Amino acid sequence: MSTESSRSHVSAPNFHPEPISDYDLIRGFELSLGASGRRVKTLEVYTDSIKALSAFARQEGLPPLAVMNREHVRFWLMSLHKKGNKPGTVHVRYRSLNRFFRWCVDEEERHDNPMDRIDPPRLPSVIQPYYTPEDLQKVLKIIGRRTANDLRDKAIILTLFDTGVRAAELCGMRQEDLDWRDRTIFVTGKAGKQRRVSIGHVAAQAIERYLRKRGVKSDWLWLAAGRPITLTGMRAVLTRRFQKADVKFRGAHAFRRAFAMTYLAAGGQEGDLKELGGWENYSMVARYARANAGERAVAAHKKLSPADRLSSQDWPPPARDTRY
Repeated sequence: MSTESSRSHVSAPNFHPEPISDYDLIRGFELSLGASGRRVKTLEVYTDSIKALSAFARQEGLPPLAVMNREHVRFWLMSLHKKGNKPGTVHVRYRSLNRFFRWCVDEEERHDNPMDRIDPPRLPSVIQPYYTPEDLQKVLKIIGRRTANDLRDKAIILTLFDTGVRAAELCGMRQEDLDWRDRTIFVTGKAGKQRRVSIGHVAAQAIERYLRKRGVKSDWLWLAAGRPITLTGMRAVLTRRFQKADVKFRGAHAFRRAFAMTYLAAGGQEGDLKELGGWENYSMVARYARANAGERAVAAHKKLSPADRLSSQDWPPPARDTRY
C-alpha cells in the first residue's frame, strides 16, 4: 500500500465529516453533569436550556450547536428578552450555555466557546420577597407543641431561617451531621460541596426537642411518616402551616433570603455570609448587601430625620465661635 493511500484512511481525533448532532452533544453533556455529581434539578435546568436553543435553531434555520457562532446565540438570548422572560431566567439560560460550550471545547467537539465575547445579562439588584421576623413569629405561634410533627415543623422553620441552608440541603441532613457542642451542622450543598453552618440556641433547642420526642430511630434528621422528608413533602407541610397562620408562603428559598438580609442587618460581614450560605462567589452576596444598605439607610433616617429635628431642642445647633 502506498504512503498516499494509507494517509487517506487517517482521521484527526474527533473529526466529523458533518457536525455532530445536537442530540449526541446534549446526551454527552448530560452524562458529564451526572458524573460530576450534579443534582437532578440542576441537570434539568442545564439541559432544558440547551434543548431550547437547539429547538430555536431548527425553527429559525440556524446552524447546529457544534458550529453556531456568537451571533446565533445572541439572537436567541434577545428573543428570550422580547418574549418577556425575566432577567433571572435569561441569566440562567446564559450560564447554562456557557457551561455547555465550555464542555464542548474540553471534549474537542468545538474549537471555541461562542459565549466568550457575550456579556452576561444584567440582573436587577432588587431582592425577591422574603419572610420578616414578624411573619415567622406568627407561623411559629400557631404550630404549638402537641405532636412530633408540630415539633418537627417548628424546628425546620427555625433551622431554615437561622442557617440559610437550601431546601435540598436541609432534606439531606443526617443526625451525624449535628455537632451539639459547637452547635453546627455539616451540610452537603451543590455538586457535593460541603460546609459547616452554625445554629443558635433557639434552633438547636427546637431540633433537640423534636429528636427526643419523635419516637423513631433513624439516621436521617427530618422524617415524614417514618421516612426522610422530601422536598415536595417539606413544601406541602410549610404551605399548610403558613396558610393556617394567614401568612403568604413564598417558597422555601424565601427563608434563605430572609437569613441573608437579617444577618447583614444585624451587622454580619459579607465574607462570613458567603461562607455560611455556600455561595461560590460574591455576586449574590453583593446584591443582598446593596439591598440591605438601602434598608439600613431608611432605618437610620427615622432616627436622624432633618425635618423632625427642626422642632427639637437640638435645632438649630449652637453657633460656632469664630473670633479666633
